[in-house]
Amino acid sequence: MEKQAADLVDLYYEQANIFSGIVGILGVKALHAVSPYKKHKHPDVAQQRFPDLSLNGKLNPPPTEALESKGSTRPWAIQSHYDHPGWYVVWRYMVDPTESIKPSRPVVIWRVDVVFLDKKDWKYEGSKAGAGRGGRTHTFGISNPAAKLKDAAAYVNRNVALKGGKPIMTETVDFASAPPNTLGGKAPR
Repeated sequence: MEKQAADLVDLYYEQANIFSGIVGILGVKALHAVSPYKKHKHPDVAQQRFPDLSLNGKLNPPPTEALESKGSTRPWAIQSHYDHPGWYVVWRYMVDPTESIKPSRPVVIWRVDVVFLDKKDWKYEGSKAGAGRGGRTHTFGISNPAAKLKDAAAYVNRNVALKGGKPIMTETVDFASAPPNTLGGKAPR
């Protein structure tokens, strides 16, 4: 994913939110290739419906078999246009123009969270967009994200730490994975 994202990093400097969408799409492609979670076979359905992936590509899966892929630079947030229950994989990335964290990688995935979210976990975040004013569209975020994501890391790049709420490079070089994920007490099927 990092290599593919690196080829598109110029988009980050133009519009970061679009780039986060691309990171999420690259996650979908990766998971489709190596997991039992598949995109829907019909492209129009795959592009416009929740979830991004489902177990064996099932249309209208139950929440326990639904998987949504998100890209984010934020360490604790998850945003969505809907408040659907299901599994969410969040690819936490940072743009490193100096390529000092990983050589030849201006985009670094520094943590991957996997969490099951119920409808009650979401809160509506309104928009001030209006006719003639523009603005961002409405979204949903999760309530108390640090607590909800506390044990959700499936992967952590040990070369990155949070300081002041932002990912920064640490002094050590260690690419070990995160401790086992409890997945919030639920196991994916």
